[in-house]
Amino acid sequence: MRLIQALYKYALPSTEGNNLSFGELLKEANGLLLLSFPLAFTPESERLLAWYRDQYSVLEPLHIRVVGMSIDSIYALSAFREQLQLPFHLLSDANRDASRCLELLLPEVAGIRQVPAMSVIYFDHLRRVRRWGHGLAQPDHAQILAVLTNETRMVMTNG
Repeated sequence: MRLIQALYKYALPSTEGNNLSFGELLKEANGLLLLSFPLAFTPESERLLAWYRDQYSVLEPLHIRVVGMSIDSIYALSAFREQLQLPFHLLSDANRDASRCLELLLPEVAGIRQVPAMSVIYFDHLRRVRRWGHGLAQPDHAQILAVLTNETRMVMTNG
């Protein structure tokens, strides 16, 4: 809970055209799925975002909000989002504040210091945090989707 409270103070530039706070992102959703990726236009980042783009039709009816986040400029992220035809928005954490708060920063990647790890973080409706992956390897996306689907359906059934 402390982590989420700390995140509430950050409002990041979004490809939506405005700044979005984590509080706004969590509003009116069963959960928030944050896709952290190191840099736009890299094969690893493309694979991560494209996988969730292709599964978006499963997550949307569950009221799970999906956003991506990296340290790239909002201009680079807008072009990246358009290239991948993503149905969700990307956030620019160019100052690395949110990435630092989430303990996502790697010491160095391809000569660039303090790059966010490839990570999938889920904030559920009770504001509990689950995290998969840390580093440059892809987490098991099918396993993540199964967990999110099962947990959210239970909430919707019991809620």
